[in-house]
Amino acid sequence: MNLVDMNSVDIFGSDYNDTIFDLKNVSFDYPSLEIVEEPIQTALVTIFSVTAFFSLASNVCVILVLSISTRTSRELKSFLVNLAVSDVLMAVFSIPFTYTMFLLGRWIFAPWFCPVVLTMQHVSVFVSVYTLAAIAIDRYKAITDPLGSRVTASRNGMVIASIWICSFFLSSVQLIVSRARPFRYDNQVYYDCTEGWDTPLAGQIYTIFIFCVSFFFPLLSLGFTYMVIGLKLWRRHVPGNADTARDSVNVRAKWKVIKMLLTIVILFALCWLPLQLFILVFYFYPELATYNTESQRNIYAISYFACLWLANANSFVNPLIYSFMSENFRYDLKDVISRIFRICRNERSRFRRDLSVRTTHSRIFFRQSRDTPPSHGGQSSIELVRVPSPKYV
Repeated sequence: MNLVDMNSVDIFGSDYNDTIFDLKNVSFDYPSLEIVEEPIQTALVTIFSVTAFFSLASNVCVILVLSISTRTSRELKSFLVNLAVSDVLMAVFSIPFTYTMFLLGRWIFAPWFCPVVLTMQHVSVFVSVYTLAAIAIDRYKAITDPLGSRVTASRNGMVIASIWICSFFLSSVQLIVSRARPFRYDNQVYYDCTEGWDTPLAGQIYTIFIFCVSFFFPLLSLGFTYMVIGLKLWRRHVPGNADTARDSVNVRAKWKVIKMLLTIVILFALCWLPLQLFILVFYFYPELATYNTESQRNIYAISYFACLWLANANSFVNPLIYSFMSENFRYDLKDVISRIFRICRNERSRFRRDLSVRTTHSRIFFRQSRDTPPSHGGQSSIELVRVPSPKYV
C-alpha cells in the first residue's frame, strides 16, 4: 500500500507549516520508493546497500593507506585523505537514510535527527568539491612556481580546516529550515523529513544558490585551472641546465598526477550533474512530477533513483581511480596488505609458541607431581624444578 499518491501532492501546499498535515497537503520533495513495484524495490534496496558498503569500505581503506603512505606526495596526501573523509560522510549520512525514507515513504528515525542528516549531506558535498578546488590550486602553484615556498603540514591543515568551517556555514541553513514534519495517514501520525520555506520563491532561490556554490562555479574554476596547468606542462622547461631525459621524466610524472586529478573532477561532474538538474527542474516545474499512467509513474521514479544512485556512487569512484591511475597508491596499498599479513603471521606464530611453552610447562608439572615423592619437611621437590616462563617475540 502506498503512503503517497504523487498525483495528489502539492509541493508547496498551503498547509505546509501546520502541526499535523492532511496527506494531500504535505510537501514531498522526492517520490516514495513504494510508487514502484516490489521487484524494483528489492533491486533498488540491494543496489543502494551495496553502494553504501563499498563506499564506506573503500574510503576507509584509502584513509588507512594514505595515512601510512611512504610514496604518495606529502602535499597531496592530506587533501586526498580529506576527500575520502567526505565520501565516508556521504556513505554514512546520505545513502542509508535516503533509501530508507523512500522505501517506507516516511521518516522513521528520531525527529531531531532529520536536520542533522540533511546538514551532513550538504557538508559532504561542499567538502568534496572544495577539496578538489584546493588540490587544483595546490597543483597549479607546484607547477607554475616549483621553487617557491614549500607547502607545510600546518598550512595544509589550515586550508582543510577552512574548508570544513565554510562547508558547515553554508550547510547550516538546513538546521533552520529542515524539520521532520508530522502528517496523518490512516489515523496514524508519521513524519516526513523535508525543507520548509515560507514561500516557493525562497526555496527556488536557495536551490539556485546551492547549485551555484556547490557545483557550477567550483567546477567552472576547476576546468579553467586544469586548462592552465595543461598549457604550462605543455611548454614546460625545468630550471637549470638543459637535460632532455630529466625534463621528459619530470613532465611525464606530473602529467600522470594531473590526469588522475582531472579524471576525479570529470567523474564528480558527471555523477552529480543529473541529480542537480533533476532538483532544479523539480523545484521550478513541480508539475513534471505528475503522471497519468502506470508506466509514466515507473519512468519518473526510476529516473530519479538513477540520478540519486549515480550521485551516491561517486563516493566509491575515487578509490578505483587511485588504484588504476596511481602507481604510488598501488605500491602503498601492497605495502599495507603485506604489513597486515606479516602482523597476522607474527601473531599466529606468537600464539603457537606460547601454547607450546604452556603445554611443555604442564607436562613437566604433572610428570614431576606423579613420579617424585615428597621431600622431607613436607614440601614437594617439584619446587626445585626450574620451568622456563613463556617468552613473547
